[in-house]
Amino acid sequence: MSNLTRDLLIKTIVANEMQLHQGSDYTQTLKSKYHKWQHESSFALCQKYNEINHTRITVDILNS
Repeated sequence: MSNLTRDLLIKTIVANEMQLHQGSDYTQTLKSKYHKWQHESSFALCQKYNEINHTRITVDILNS
């Protein structure tokens, strides 16, 4: 598996959520979602990433 980092998980999650965005204020919504996920725990990031990609990564796999 490639090197997984918190940053990669955040970008993947935000990109997935932004695919569904259809309203105005795209840039503000993007910033808001990115900010939200930056402050989530690594465990929460892994859970969401696994939900999106149907994987089973754990916090132990993440690289700093």
